[in-house]
Amino acid sequence: MPVHDDPADTAPASGPGHRVTLILDGRPVDTLADLPPEPGRLLFVGLNPSPVSVAAGHYHQGRLGRAFWRRLVTATILPPGVDLDVADDALIAAGHGITDLLKLPSPRDEADAATLRAGVGPLWQKVAVWRPAAVVFIYKRAAEACAGRPVPEPWGHVDGLALAARPCFLMPGPYAPREAVAEGLNVIRNLRSAIGG
Repeated sequence: MPVHDDPADTAPASGPGHRVTLILDGRPVDTLADLPPEPGRLLFVGLNPSPVSVAAGHYHQGRLGRAFWRRLVTATILPPGVDLDVADDALIAAGHGITDLLKLPSPRDEADAATLRAGVGPLWQKVAVWRPAAVVFIYKRAAEACAGRPVPEPWGHVDGLALAARPCFLMPGPYAPREAVAEGLNVIRNLRSAIGG
């Protein structure tokens, strides 16, 4: 599932926020634009955008997505009281970035392993160009696709996985127990403190 970032293959934003039209598998598709981090900041990586998020023009607008934004507030990546409708704007204002392993929207996590693996090369290239301090995977399936193996860690640093020499971390899963979420978010909080800001 190639994504072409050539200007000839990208139409201007076709809606509010960060919506963009890309050519995916030879056809135009409305999706969410990459929001690169400043060098030395954090890059958050999801699986693929949901149609709800694409319609809104902002990342993670579904129920689980909004829980992700609340977790970033808890981890002090985002300020308290951030408007969840535009939390990705606050993320980029803080210097961090966000993208998805795949750009084709779908209402559920339905991509097969081969499709996920096809997104690894383009993600690696983005990381090499953007030079974040670390890559933080929002979902384990994205981390496992990049690692090419099962990831035993439920959250935190993913041993043996780096993209373009950048260390990789994993957020706690959306249904993780409260204690695990607290411990995992503490790792992300410490990561933010380690890079400054």
